[in-house]
Amino acid sequence: MLNGPTRPPKRPGKSSTPQEDLSSERTAARARAVLHRLMEYEHVPEAREVLTDYGHLLLA
Repeated sequence: MLNGPTRPPKRPGKSSTPQEDLSSERTAARARAVLHRLMEYEHVPEAREVLTDYGHLLLA
């Protein structure tokens, strides 16, 4: 047995369930909210690094 997280088997013809789609959409919205808040602190090196790495999500 492998160590690490396990995933349920994918169903043929389905990329995800509605719950997974909602979860992903909700997660993306939360990430965008955090990134918007970080923009106030772009003068802080750590915040600027996060915005540089993940700022493209604001355009999605």
